Amino acid sequence: MRLDIKHWKLLEAVGKHGNLGRAAEVIGVTQSALSHRLAEAERRLGNPIFERDGRRLRPTPAGHALIQAAQVLLPELARAEKDFELTAQNANHLVKIGIAAYSAYHWVPGFLASLPVKREKLQVDFVAAATREAENTLLTGATDLLISPVNIDNSAFSSVPLIQDELVLVTHPQHPFADKPWVIAQDLSDVDYLTYSLDALPGFEYERFIKPSGIRLRHIQSVEMTDAIVEMIAVDLGISILSKWAITRSLKQKLVVAVPLTENGLPLTWHVLTRKSDAKHPAVQLTLNALCEWFTAN
Repeated sequence: MRLDIKHWKLLEAVGKHGNLGRAAEVIGVTQSALSHRLAEAERRLGNPIFERDGRRLRPTPAGHALIQAAQVLLPELARAEKDFELTAQNANHLVKIGIAAYSAYHWVPGFLASLPVKREKLQVDFVAAATREAENTLLTGATDLLISPVNIDNSAFSSVPLIQDELVLVTHPQHPFADKPWVIAQDLSDVDYLTYSLDALPGFEYERFIKPSGIRLRHIQSVEMTDAIVEMIAVDLGISILSKWAITRSLKQKLVVAVPLTENGLPLTWHVLTRKSDAKHPAVQLTLNALCEWFTAN
């Protein structure tokens, strides 16, 4: 190999942050040292890896392929070290699960109780960071399984459909919309609207429901935790559009009401994603299979 591990870390950091200064901070070296390290890597390979675009560094086509490799390889190396430590200590196999976009964990006790192995053989942790940085947590190894309401397009991932769901308008039971058979986007033009993200996320309500109507929501409040949004709706402090599955418990408790979006509804498919490099990892595959079986049964 022409490159050392320090060069692969450089590629991953610069590819993610786009400049040497921020990459140097993340790695923990000076910008000057990282610049020398990049020059050394390019010298060893005999071709440029990045091109300068103002203050940013943009990967060449060949450099882009190296960065993708670094994003896959480095988490795998870290995972191998962690697995070695756990095995050496005769500890649990650890699998980390994250949920993208929504903080929905009402299903966790039932799933954990269904696992076909004893707890001392398999430990399942849940990673809150995946709610906001889903793709990055799976790439970096912070999560091993990612439950996502969108199928993330990344060549490093494998994806399996998990459940069929729908986006719904969530209101207080006494709200004027609560008795409607369905709502259209124009109904929301002058309401107090609560959102967990001001970004127009692909596949969600803004792109599929609000934007095509041409309306402008006049009163928007950002609340970055979906469970907090539900609590606010339950005391009639606004409405929102959320996954129906994600608010299952609140619906059963009749704290809120779900109203379909348009006459035909707005379907949503949840997926579970893993890294392709974990295709033969026994603990990840066991947990993946158990997850799919439990959701199918429930």
